[in-house]
Amino acid sequence: MSKALILSYYFPPFNGPGAQHPSWFYRYLPEHGVSTHAFASALYFNEQYGAPPVSDARVQRLPAGAQAQRWATWLYRKEMQVQLRVGYWEPGFAWARLYGIPAVRRLLDREPCDAMISVSPPISSHWAALRIKRLYPKLLWIADFQDPFLGNPFHFRSKPAGRRVKGFEQALFGEADILSANTDTVADMWRQHYPQYAKKITVTWGGYDPEELIPRRNPTSGAPVMAYIGSIYGGRTPVAFFKALEWMSASGRLKSSDLMVDFLGSLKLEGVEALAGDLESKGLVRLRNMTVARQNALEEAAQAHYSLLIDLTPGNKQLQVPAKLFDQVRLGRPILAITPAGSPSERILAASGIAYQSVAPDGAPEAYEAAILALLRLGPEVREPSDWFRNSFDARNLAGLMAARIKGRQ
Repeated sequence: MSKALILSYYFPPFNGPGAQHPSWFYRYLPEHGVSTHAFASALYFNEQYGAPPVSDARVQRLPAGAQAQRWATWLYRKEMQVQLRVGYWEPGFAWARLYGIPAVRRLLDREPCDAMISVSPPISSHWAALRIKRLYPKLLWIADFQDPFLGNPFHFRSKPAGRRVKGFEQALFGEADILSANTDTVADMWRQHYPQYAKKITVTWGGYDPEELIPRRNPTSGAPVMAYIGSIYGGRTPVAFFKALEWMSASGRLKSSDLMVDFLGSLKLEGVEALAGDLESKGLVRLRNMTVARQNALEEAAQAHYSLLIDLTPGNKQLQVPAKLFDQVRLGRPILAITPAGSPSERILAASGIAYQSVAPDGAPEAYEAAILALLRLGPEVREPSDWFRNSFDARNLAGLMAARIKGRQ
């Protein structure tokens, strides 16, 4: 059996999309003939946790021990303060230097491995992998990106930070054996910027865990509910959507008895705070600014009549697919997708088998009204995802593709 080590700052019990790929690779690669050993952080500052981890000798959460973890927490905060002063925040570099790299070296000096999979975000996992690759050049290195690095619209860089990042990016793309993008649009962008590395570039999409059961519930009684369960921050606030709701309400074409949009999660509604409050007072919107465990979030979403997908990036770049899209498709309720035309999200929805309406993030109120009314006419009927969707985004199948890459380079 082949053996791969997985280097990822995020890993369960961290409760977020950043832990998906490393968790799936760790659990499902052995089913495809590749044993695994994972290295991850033991703690995260101000982040959400899932269920306590099950003890597993093949997962090293670093550092171990209460005293070391207090020191690591202090370093995390100092690292954040320093990085924010230069305009670039990516956690885990102190962790990588002090804990991740030494632990991986101890393993590699003790027993052979065929491959190393580093997973981002954050990019500190790739930074650690780059240094390990230079020490063990025969080790196959797969750099897996769950978010884009090159061209990421959420990376706000000062000029000094930008120069350093560019140099790191060039080294990473040059020395990694395989570069795994999160979408085909990111892969195409990479090939344009680095045509000399085109043969290294592949795609590992997001997806869903086939062992996670999606609840099916009857919709709540009363006015139809459209649910958005998740965080809203930075450039992801759906400003045009809120303005369209206001416009429809002012004209009498949308009342609280017609639809209520339920937002549940960490909500930073930049630029529409007052408008959102006014819509809430009219019963058109409910704002629950709180975080909940993943299973509770799925239960809440399952009781809604419709799902709301917010796929926004600065400049409407079509580089990412929100992780919640895969949950919403499996829930089976009709989806209102705020996403650019032709985006990866829209292409997935078009072949998913699920009823949906899409509207551009900067669409006019009339476009939003047409999409919302068309969705309401569909009713809340549940549909099953298509065979294409189930096969393409099943985590077991995604791990199988990764296993084939490892075995193909031996």
